[in-house]
Amino acid sequence: MSALDRGVAAIYNSKCEIDIGGRLSRKLGILGGTFNPIHFGHLAAAEEVRARLQLDRILFVPSSNPPHKQEEDMPSALHRMEMVRIATSGNPSFELSDVEVRRGGKSYTIDTIEILRQNHRGAELYFITGLDSFLEIRTWNRWEKLLSLCRFVVLSRPGYRFTDLEGIDFMRPAAHELSNLDAGKLSEALIRAGSFTICCEQIPLYDISSTDIRRRVKAGMSIKYLLPDTVEIYIIENKLYA
Repeated sequence: MSALDRGVAAIYNSKCEIDIGGRLSRKLGILGGTFNPIHFGHLAAAEEVRARLQLDRILFVPSSNPPHKQEEDMPSALHRMEMVRIATSGNPSFELSDVEVRRGGKSYTIDTIEILRQNHRGAELYFITGLDSFLEIRTWNRWEKLLSLCRFVVLSRPGYRFTDLEGIDFMRPAAHELSNLDAGKLSEALIRAGSFTICCEQIPLYDISSTDIRRRVKAGMSIKYLLPDTVEIYIIENKLYA
């Protein structure tokens, strides 16, 4: 571990709330990802969901080693956690969780949800993901068990339609609601499929991507207004993605 990483780790040892023993919320949103880096698209989508579903808090959970995603220019987990901490510090309803980074290894969502259920007993968990990711739900580790442990919140994504979900057998009965979401007749739909509850949300589409931000930094281009200024400064000072 470098001197910089040791310094960032010291910040978390002293200031970061550990999930074990954390305060309870009645409705807790969970937004995972590599956050490589976190940007305004992540933040705006999280706030939109928080307001719509009246969530008490949203936990941002940076992954340690995501099984479905391999990215170039991946800074250490400590760097990515610090960028999330900086980006979310201005919203009292947003919090950083280091549950996956502390656990290490492959970051399977089922393991994260089981830990958070233990640490936040009595809370109703809402796992937030994109439509593109949910289309692959049957490839996720213990996916049926996962869907029974929390509500999934599926967000619209550029280039995808909610009717694409009709390819998943348990979503076919909701074809009418999915079609209305795509047509703009509905902005959200609560779909119950057996013991599963899926919240589909048609949200404003933010044309910002972490991939593009990394590309722009590498090319020496501006990333202003794509992410918080404090995160931009952190990237520059630590020579990330250059």
